[in-house]
Amino acid sequence: MKRRLSRGLAVTLSLLLLLSACSNNSPVSSDPAPATDAVPVEENAEAVIAETEPDYPPPDVSGLDYNGKPLTFIAPEWNTIRYQYSEDLNGEAVNDAAFNRRIEVENAINTKIEWVWSTDAQCHGEVLRTVKAGDDAYQIVYTHCIYGISDYATGGALYDLYALPHTDFAAPWWSGSMMEEFRIGSKLYYAAGDLILQSAPCTLFNKTIASDYGLPDHYELVRNGEWTYDRFLEYASSVSRDVNGDGMIDVHDQTGYTGDLTERSCDIIFFCGEHCTKATEEGLELVFWSDKVVELFEKTYAYFMNSDLSNGYFRFYDNDQQGFEEGLALYTLYSVAGIAGLRDYDVDFGILPGPKYDEAQEQYVSNPWPCFVCVPITITDPDLTGAVLELFCYYSKDLQTAFNENLIRGKSTRDEESLEMLDIITEGLTCDIGGSYLGFDSSFHKIYYCFYELMPNHNENIASHYESAKKPVIKTLERLYKQILKAEGND
Repeated sequence: MKRRLSRGLAVTLSLLLLLSACSNNSPVSSDPAPATDAVPVEENAEAVIAETEPDYPPPDVSGLDYNGKPLTFIAPEWNTIRYQYSEDLNGEAVNDAAFNRRIEVENAINTKIEWVWSTDAQCHGEVLRTVKAGDDAYQIVYTHCIYGISDYATGGALYDLYALPHTDFAAPWWSGSMMEEFRIGSKLYYAAGDLILQSAPCTLFNKTIASDYGLPDHYELVRNGEWTYDRFLEYASSVSRDVNGDGMIDVHDQTGYTGDLTERSCDIIFFCGEHCTKATEEGLELVFWSDKVVELFEKTYAYFMNSDLSNGYFRFYDNDQQGFEEGLALYTLYSVAGIAGLRDYDVDFGILPGPKYDEAQEQYVSNPWPCFVCVPITITDPDLTGAVLELFCYYSKDLQTAFNENLIRGKSTRDEESLEMLDIITEGLTCDIGGSYLGFDSSFHKIYYCFYELMPNHNENIASHYESAKKPVIKTLERLYKQILKAEGND
């Protein structure tokens, strides 16, 4: 069953600009077909999952029967979360995979999943209201990447997920690396895994330009661990061309890069294995500053601020800006969820993870500005909540596959290589606890968005900027940690 809460007041323009850090620029919608009793669930779905993860057993739900007891999700109808629930089959792969997952879970343990859609702000307020009232209205909550994350934890609104029965967060359908970043002491309040379609940043490359300039096979570079930031900059610096013959390189000409660098300049730090903050046994620590970050900034500034080589911009751009869609750039950094919006353009492109710092870096890493799931502290049946949460994540593989295949549909070929790259991107997801808890904090922005704070202003003095910004951030992190401990009753 689906319900929808009425919309509240419009969000202010300044907040919308902050929210756009996590926005999806290509929503997919379709009118659902009438409900049907025929559910084309693949008979060997469990066998397919078992084949993928042969050494890991599926969830043990033998003997669980909740006699049709309902469990209610609440979620903001935002970004890729909008694909998480479907009441009906309509022949569209992502929609039908979401429908089938729900049926699988309901049938496995005899429960009934109910769903409430809301806005970002409304979901946040509704969860806090019901917790304050002691009302077990919602059992599983999908979150925005920033909105409500801090308020839930500091308000004592969340159940420790480690205490939920039937959950196994070491299982491969959960994102252990992301959840480890969010562990506060011995407790876990937010989870991520296959049950969330994260919109990770990635690299798109123009296959035609790469071929014309004799560049190496980019997919092989990734497979061999050789797709590095230095190679990205080297190749991006080698393809500028005065297309219109006016004797200069500008927005109408071919360069190595085009695209918005507001969030993407921040993504470069994570691609290269760095973070802004970390949760430790002692608290929340600022870990941004290092010689490596300074080196990254210097390289990033030298390339992206050279208009002969790059047509990158920051949030706002020239009305005449020509983009990757017009075939005038070798690379762009893009959100995975936005790729489907490129289908109508006549450019042959491939999908790659963000480049590593160097070949010694073990994994391709990206921060998807993640959404999470959490559980209100007011739940009265942890047994049911834990079972549904685990099964919902376990049965999400088909939805992940349908979503990835939907991204490349309409391209000139199926492009199996790009599907392979999407798997690599998913395997390397990370997150930053400060980025989610303090994503709207103006002092934190000065460090988290450090490259963006400096580059548009032609300021190359990153050391001075960091020194002037770090003290307020350290104090904010200390205060946040104390508030979380107090909410846990550990002050």
